Formats: sequence, C-alpha cells, structure tokens
Amino acid sequence: MKFLILGGNGYLGSKVTHLLVEQGHAVTCVKRENSNLIRVNDIKDKISWISASVEEVKSAIQECGFDYLINLACDYGRGTASDERVIESNLIFPLKVLSCSIDGDIKNYITLGTGLPDDINAYAFTKSVFDDFGKYYVCKKGISFVSLKLEMFYGSDEPADRFLPATIRKMIKGEEVNVTLGTQKRDIIFSEDVIKAIMMIINADLIGYNEIPVGTGISPSIAEVVRYIWEETGKRSKVNFGSIPMRPNEADCIADVSKLQEIGDWQPVQWKMGIKRMINEIGGNIQHEDID
Repeated sequence: MKFLILGGNGYLGSKVTHLLVEQGHAVTCVKRENSNLIRVNDIKDKISWISASVEEVKSAIQECGFDYLINLACDYGRGTASDERVIESNLIFPLKVLSCSIDGDIKNYITLGTGLPDDINAYAFTKSVFDDFGKYYVCKKGISFVSLKLEMFYGSDEPADRFLPATIRKMIKGEEVNVTLGTQKRDIIFSEDVIKAIMMIINADLIGYNEIPVGTGISPSIAEVVRYIWEETGKRSKVNFGSIPMRPNEADCIADVSKLQEIGDWQPVQWKMGIKRMINEIGGNIQHEDID
C-alpha cells in the first residue's frame, strides 16, 4: 500500500515509518524545513519526502494515489510554545492536508488523538477539534476516519526531557525529584504497543468514523508510578510530592480496550513490567555515558 504520513520523523511516527518500510509499503513523509531526521536516518533513502506545503502535498496526492493518510504530527505545547504554534501544528496544517487529500480521493485516515479532557490544554483541545472535522468528512464525503485516543505513552528511547525518562534518570543518579501530588490516574502504555495498535487498525480496514481508546485498561496514579520507579531504583532519591502544582482540570483517565480486543489479539505490556524494562535500559545507557 501507499502511505502519506504527517510526523513520520517524530518519536512514534518514526517507529511507524520504519515498520511500514520494512513491510515493503511505499511511504511518503511530509517534513518541515527544520525537521530533525535522526530517527529515520537509516531508512531516509527508502522514503519519499515532501515539504510541509499544501501545494506539494496536493501534487504528491495527484501523482501517487495514496491508500492511507496517517497523521502523527503533534505539538504538546510544552515550555514556551505558544497556543498559536500548537493550533497550527495540531489543527490548521493537518486540516488543510485532510481537505486536499479528500479532494484527491484518499479514503482511509488514521490520526493520533488523545484521551485527555478537551479543556485540559491547547493540545487536547486542538486534537479534539481535528477529530470533529474527521467526523464531519465521514458524513459528507464517505471517508473512513479512525482517531486513536492515547493518554500517556513511554519508552526508554523517548526524548530525555519527557516526564518518565527524566524522573528515571534522576532517581538512578540519586538526585532530588520534584513532582505534583500525582493523584491523577493515567493509563500509561508502552510505545511499541501504540505502534501495534496502529498496525492493527490498518489491517482491520474499519469503515466510517471510529474512536479507538489505546491503553492497557489499567490506570495507576502518577504518584503510584513515581513510587514504583523510586523503589526499583533503590530508594536513593528524595521525592517532593506536591512541590509542583497540578494543572487545572486534571482528570482520571483509563482506556476502554474492548474495541482493540474486538479487532485483534490485544495484550499490551503491563505498566510495571514496561517501566522496569525502561529503568534497566536507561540505567545501561547511563553506565555507558559514565564510561565514555
């Protein structure tokens, strides 16, 4: 099959891109001028690249006749990121691509959404609005549109500044850790299981509009996860629960995995096993860093 991918060079996107290329599919990725391609450097010559221009996307669609558009692009709005940038990355540009791809007769769409409440931040809100447009186009244009509702994923190779790898690195080194009270519950899922879910959706060939929660069906509190990391790393760090304020509108989230179970054999890695694996791999990397 032929795939057009937004965000194919990102953390999750690069994993999907690798797998599709390995399976022999034709993959075209949309990239911005300053995109970092390090995660796909080993296969970049096996991928067709087009710039993040609506005109170039239109031209590629007309020439290639893609079977799928997969939207894995996202901006979480971390740090100093403005709402304007989040809106452009998560909604405006993907929506322009969605519109012109429908005109180009692409019938199948997968987007990576979120199971977080719409009002928690700009990231969650823009992802929700994009899903609404998908629902609209299903009704008006007869496309098939799947939104994967993801809450929190993790992996030892994810960016080091994300919450879980940063916490693990500090605790392995015995450094002080500042966190919120951590009472909010999250269904955290191993990154490789997210990729498995995406491939299951592709193979399922779903019709119409579908929202598919992606998770394990188990929802530990963030505090419970932090305490588990503290125990598994030798209880050497001082953990200051409540030293960071919690975000407004925090909600408990758990994925209803029944839809994934209906589609195929859904047996994700349970969170303690995955976190322990993550601790071991990050610990090994830190040892190599110290040796170097």
